[in-house]
Amino acid sequence: MKLLNFSTGNAKLDKRLIFSLPAGYSCPHAGVCKTLADRTTGKITDLPQENGPSWQDYRCFAAMAETRPAVRDSRWHNWDLIKEVMYSSNNPTDALAALIQQSIDESQPVKSKYDLLRIHESGDFWTQVYFNAWLQVARNNPALKLYAFTKSLGMWYEKRHEIPDNLYLTASVGGTLDYLIPRYPEVFYRVAYVVYTEEQAEQMGLDIDHDDSKCFGPKSFALLVHNVQRAGSDAQKALTKRRLENKWTGYKK
Repeated sequence: MKLLNFSTGNAKLDKRLIFSLPAGYSCPHAGVCKTLADRTTGKITDLPQENGPSWQDYRCFAAMAETRPAVRDSRWHNWDLIKEVMYSSNNPTDALAALIQQSIDESQPVKSKYDLLRIHESGDFWTQVYFNAWLQVARNNPALKLYAFTKSLGMWYEKRHEIPDNLYLTASVGGTLDYLIPRYPEVFYRVAYVVYTEEQAEQMGLDIDHDDSKCFGPKSFALLVHNVQRAGSDAQKALTKRRLENKWTGYKK
């Protein structure tokens, strides 16, 4: 049986399972950050979308990793397999949950269990059925802490009363459903904002997260723009200025 690919760390994170899908393609509510890497060539295309309340734009951090063939192939493998199982089953939620569960089990060596799982270093919840499958996986693994940044706020709201205690969701500002955040603050109380500078975060009263630890806390927080940004964009200008000032500009192994 074919299984999904999980990684166990990246330049920013370690000691956790990480699951990814192709950036942009699997992000139905991506807004100012919408970025695609061509499946064959890895060529980057920026397609920032604005719909309703806007946020300063930036290129998707995760998409840039897909310029590397191995990363691109792994993420497309995951999405192809998920769609294959989902569309061939009479009970797609259960079938997807079973696939994810078996893949998690096979990804964890007997002597090295992980208690953290980041859903979507790249990608997002792209259908309600897929979202529901992850809810089922979380319920079936109470000792595992799962977490995700998401712009698929409608799917989250639809199941707001069914989110397991071990699944931590953070609303990611900059999507086409941002208007739901102030409308339902009791649901979307933990929000992540991408900022260009530390000063901007300070003005907003937000701490900056560098290790995903704030994904488990009760408050909103900021993420500092990094990676390679679109030429001529305000995000790239901010990065260039930071580089000239010998300030932090990205994660490195």
